Amino acid sequence: MYRYLYLSDVSPEFEPYQMGMLAQRARAKNQRLNITGLLLFDGLHFCQYLEGAKGDVQQLMRVIERDPRHRNLRLLGEGLSTRPRRLSDEGLFVGYSTDAAFLPGLAEGMAGMDQVVAQIWEALPRLDVDQSADWNRPA
Repeated sequence: MYRYLYLSDVSPEFEPYQMGMLAQRARAKNQRLNITGLLLFDGLHFCQYLEGAKGDVQQLMRVIERDPRHRNLRLLGEGLSTRPRRLSDEGLFVGYSTDAAFLPGLAEGMAGMDQVVAQIWEALPRLDVDQSADWNRPA
């Protein structure tokens, strides 16, 4: 399993109301590529954790890197893992953080991808990641 974690700034042209459509399209693409992921959004930043076959994840990242909705994309970690997938095969879960310091804070004082991913999973109960939310419903 190949894992990739990045943080980016949201382009000023992107409006939060567009998040539902972005999630639906990304979920469909992830399912086609057999990639699972968690996309966090706070209105100013995207932070995404992806897992899947290395070539598929790298292919998806080439698309994301060219996406005008992202600015200043920063790699927080990548690499192979022997652990099973952290996420179910739904393709993509999307969550919203109301803490404006949380997502940018993930990049500060990083001690490795595993630590950052652990911070994210520890924070999930405080974030709005709900499978019943509109943006987590399949189209």
